[in-house]
Amino acid sequence: MDSEILFFRNLNEKTAYNPTIPFEFNGKEYIGVRVEPIDKELDSEILFAYKDKNEWVVDFSLPSFPLQDPAIMKIRNKVFLAGVSTKNNGKRLDWRTDFYYGSHIDKLKKLISGPWGMKDVRLIGLGSKIGVFTKPYGKIAYTEISSLKELKKLNWYSANVLHGLFKKNEWGGVNQVINLSKGLVGIIGHVAYLTYNGNKIQKHYYAMSFVFDTKNKQYFDYKIIAKRKDFPPSLSKRKIELDDVVFPAGITNIHNHHVELYVGLSDFCSARKIIPNPFIDYL
Repeated sequence: MDSEILFFRNLNEKTAYNPTIPFEFNGKEYIGVRVEPIDKELDSEILFAYKDKNEWVVDFSLPSFPLQDPAIMKIRNKVFLAGVSTKNNGKRLDWRTDFYYGSHIDKLKKLISGPWGMKDVRLIGLGSKIGVFTKPYGKIAYTEISSLKELKKLNWYSANVLHGLFKKNEWGGVNQVINLSKGLVGIIGHVAYLTYNGNKIQKHYYAMSFVFDTKNKQYFDYKIIAKRKDFPPSLSKRKIELDDVVFPAGITNIHNHHVELYVGLSDFCSARKIIPNPFIDYL
């Protein structure tokens, strides 16, 4: 299957990685992406870029957001942008998921912030309910609410953890949630673990998928769908530590036998790969 690095114009020598999946806006194909100087990880912003032939052109006429790792969702005719807010508390870096929403990406306003210490919160519309995937202590958990007002009152750590999904030394999260059929949703996410290369830490992040039954709260068909070696070589933001990192945005063309998987690579660049549709049997 083919794969490629995505090229961005108007970056001013900054890196663009951990993108959203592409979406349509004002008749053009857009993508959201995390942009930052290669040597300043806390000077991040989410920018939007439109596709021009084989490149993505950063559109500075659209709002930017002081966040990392964007995700775009559409629920009840509203566009939701999730991103990671960070702060340095003196001893370590802390983070949370912030949500913005509105009618279009140029009209987004702040909705809510999740708790400090929790990345990768995702929402999915389920008819009269809204499914909420959270990430307490590096695990994936799930709960449901009826309205956005309930989201503002949510006890983020009360969601039910999907036990047994990860091994003891692993952690991970949800990146994309897709409505399938009969109460099933498809999950594109990441799983990660650490190894040590001499005295240097190496992070291993892989793209994974599974199916979740929102009625009986069970998951199945867990699989790894992409590793770093499946993409062209590139530089890494930090050699050794981030060389084996794939951070997925999600997939497009969900009703086809093959889908396009969009990812960030090694905290340095963005990429696309055509893969077999992991949810083709559940549509």
